[in-house]
Amino acid sequence: LHVKQGHHRPNHHPSQRQRRLLHTVALTRQLPNSFDRALSEHYHNGIDEDTFSLTKARQQLDTYISEMKTILPTVVLPPLEEYPDSCFVEDTVIAIGNRALLTHPGHESRQGEVESIGQVLRDELGMEVVKMNPDNQTFPAYCDGGDVLFTGRHLFVGVSERTNEDALARIEAVFPHVPLIPVAPVAQGKYVLHLKSLVTHLDETTLLLPTDPMGYKVFRAMRGPELGYEAIYLPDILSCNAVVIELGDKSDTTKKVALVQDSTCETTRQRLQEACEERNMELRFVNTSELAKKDAALTCCSVLLDVADEYVPK
Repeated sequence: LHVKQGHHRPNHHPSQRQRRLLHTVALTRQLPNSFDRALSEHYHNGIDEDTFSLTKARQQLDTYISEMKTILPTVVLPPLEEYPDSCFVEDTVIAIGNRALLTHPGHESRQGEVESIGQVLRDELGMEVVKMNPDNQTFPAYCDGGDVLFTGRHLFVGVSERTNEDALARIEAVFPHVPLIPVAPVAQGKYVLHLKSLVTHLDETTLLLPTDPMGYKVFRAMRGPELGYEAIYLPDILSCNAVVIELGDKSDTTKKVALVQDSTCETTRQRLQEACEERNMELRFVNTSELAKKDAALTCCSVLLDVADEYVPK
């Protein structure tokens, strides 16, 4: 794989677009006091979990939520003290349009987080909510939302320790209008926790990946060149996890904002700035490095939704 200036540019196929991404609400949750007991199995860039600070983690999450509020109406749920990882709301739901699929998280300690999320989505935000494992059926499916990447054209689902192959069929059945692309566990569940710990999208034809053999392997496993994706390779793996917010109306996206983990790597910052300028996107750096000590990436801390106008918080 030849890389020039951090990019791999295949032929794009805009006709493959399935629906316009649009975000009207962000869903977040405050950090519980029990967060120091949150799961921590994979460390990035030599992060030392022994130096973890609950105060710093709370400050960083509060700052992230405050930044989100300046972009998008944001629902902030109270902390769930009985679930130390519960501020990572991304893992509890997969949402496209007005349909939300509640996941069955892969770690047993997190499965109790889902019910309250479903209640908010259904009762307060007017979404159609379905379950990964329906009550009247027995499915062995489990899934973390951090393994599911929706680019606007495809649903990439990474098989990992937290997401199994049985979840693929259920996700495909709930979102039949979006092509589902399984991603073999070449990195997720081994070197990083989730697929999105390693790769996210900048727009519907651009992926952010780390500049190392692991990034190249994942891009190939995702069939990136074949499906018309451009790869932007970044030296800082944490900055490969971006939250891209698309604002506008149903016929036109008028503004895109990318929230990205801040980096001390000048090459990473420069490549992101150039990529966002080329795409007429606003780039904002935020710092969640303390949350990363508990296996968090930036996207873990929110779920971006497209709800009916009457349900958008005023």
